[in-house]
Amino acid sequence: MGAQDVKGIRILDAKKLDFPKINGLKFTGISDLAYDGKRGLYAVSDKGYLFELDFSIRDNKIHTLVLKDSFWLKNKKGEPLSKKKRDAEGIDFSKGSLVISFERKPKVSLFDVEGVKIKNFEIAQALEDIKNYQGKNSALESVAMHPYFGVITAPQRPLRHTDERIHTLFSLNQRWHFKADADITAIQTMSDGNLLVLEREFRLFGLGHTIWLKKVPIMQCQESSCPAKTLARLNSSDGWKLDNFEGLTRISEDRYLMISDDNDSFLQKCIIVLFEVK
Repeated sequence: MGAQDVKGIRILDAKKLDFPKINGLKFTGISDLAYDGKRGLYAVSDKGYLFELDFSIRDNKIHTLVLKDSFWLKNKKGEPLSKKKRDAEGIDFSKGSLVISFERKPKVSLFDVEGVKIKNFEIAQALEDIKNYQGKNSALESVAMHPYFGVITAPQRPLRHTDERIHTLFSLNQRWHFKADADITAIQTMSDGNLLVLEREFRLFGLGHTIWLKKVPIMQCQESSCPAKTLARLNSSDGWKLDNFEGLTRISEDRYLMISDDNDSFLQKCIIVLFEVK
């Protein structure tokens, strides 16, 4: 595809992904991506799988994208996580290891690059109890490792007994609020220390999908209220081939990858998009 400009972003390339199984694990249910200049590109699945990919760019296009390896997410004893504990949704790098957030049993944990758990991170008290969320599948959908604030995470939807029109981003000791348009599915630290947030409204059976990419200026927020800037709003009714976009990672100063979750369904596709913030 040719590059396309959409308000505050420029879409450079997009590909449908369909890999054969590796180590008996199917590349499906992808929830998020993490990129590190030394370690490369990783993807996490809500089925409790971790994937390593060989990735490169040439001439502003995705040149190489090959599935290299796969692992079960495991506990400290090296045993695959139980079904109730493996619903991985967000992933990011931290000093060569992987920070992963979970739904159902909400937590943020550190894993090595072969999927073995190292430790849990302490998170804000309001995030610890699943009863505070809108549902078991609306917990810690996203995570980012920030150079100043450490682990930042967010519920997919605003917590119970809070304003449903306002999203909240949580570090251990700080909170940032901004206007909600849809569910948060991914967050990523930008080169200036602010956050890029992916929101998604996903409707099956031809009812239309919409995604928002927003810049939330956490470095400049006053009293934790952040005037988020919408960089792009894409709607399938405008001709965009959208799917269930859930993952986001920064690969250079202003370039990002975004990926969709196929929900292990023949009705959906796993699509990866390369774009830059203008």
